[in-house]
Amino acid sequence: MQPVIGSKVKDRHAQKWLDALTSHMFPGEAVTALSRTTLGRPMCDGLAVTNARLVAFNSVDIDAKGIKRFVHADDIARIEVVKKTLTPNNLTVTTRSGEQISFGDIPGPDLDLVLGAAQQLGVSGAAPDARRAMAHQAADDRRSTDAWAQVPVVGTAPSDKAWKALKDHCSPGELPIFVIGSGTGGVFAALPDRAMIIKVGAMTSMMAGSLGGGRVTTFPFSEITGIEYNAGFVNGVLEVLTPSYSGTANKDYWRGSNKGRNADSNDPWTLSNCLPLPKPVYQQALPRLNEMRAHIAQLKRPTVVVQQQPSNGSAPSVADELGKLAGLRDQGILSDAEFQAAKQRVLAQHGMG
Repeated sequence: MQPVIGSKVKDRHAQKWLDALTSHMFPGEAVTALSRTTLGRPMCDGLAVTNARLVAFNSVDIDAKGIKRFVHADDIARIEVVKKTLTPNNLTVTTRSGEQISFGDIPGPDLDLVLGAAQQLGVSGAAPDARRAMAHQAADDRRSTDAWAQVPVVGTAPSDKAWKALKDHCSPGELPIFVIGSGTGGVFAALPDRAMIIKVGAMTSMMAGSLGGGRVTTFPFSEITGIEYNAGFVNGVLEVLTPSYSGTANKDYWRGSNKGRNADSNDPWTLSNCLPLPKPVYQQALPRLNEMRAHIAQLKRPTVVVQQQPSNGSAPSVADELGKLAGLRDQGILSDAEFQAAKQRVLAQHGMG
């Protein structure tokens, strides 16, 4: 069945909106009505009634950010038009839990169309296939939420935007090992193979010199050359060093505080590899940071493989192999413990262990 399109939606926009919505719908879900709306927070200009939900979206970024607001058909208790001074046709849904959700101001000529489709959705409920798909998704979301709630956080809990940025940069099922929150300074996250510094949110992005945007930087462990902490009496700066961020100057917590954002090239609030961090929080996070440092060092440690040569006249002797191992130890490539372990392997291979 073809959806009913509101008179204020141009034909060229309608098909584009429908195509974009398709990638964000559940199996068995289909659009029954499409209209324009005006919603300020979150900013939306499109509204769709499906056979499972009422959804609002922003046509500019729906491909990247998806649906901004929705309510499931089975959660709808009442749908009404609330008249306000600036929004005379404010479509409002009251859920079964009593929450009131606004879907914005609907154009007058399309109000009856939208209201009728939405009320019919509330009466009929979600289509069976879509309801099952939504139930599975809800269960997955609950498991994911429970798993993320167990992530250890040191310091200030990250903002919702910081959590979202972190989740967006994780693979399905991947979780951070730990997170350090520095309030308006940002967030440091340790993952199995990389670290991240996230500076998003209104105040944090302003302090980072990227108001309205943010800085999200990933540091693969293979590229990290060091993790430093430069502190004063109370505050300090956590700095991730890589070949790109070589730590040319100590980053003072207050550096650049009396200047405009981005005015000082060593301002830790704006640098992508620095996290302003109070000393007490660093002390709490230090055991976990030390574990991460040790893990990075282990990944970078060279692996010495002693291969057994074929039994012929050119095979190296035990003395030759032990001599090579001693040379690696003397050069600092092998530790004493690693030398002893390799030595035992050589002796065992020659039947002398």
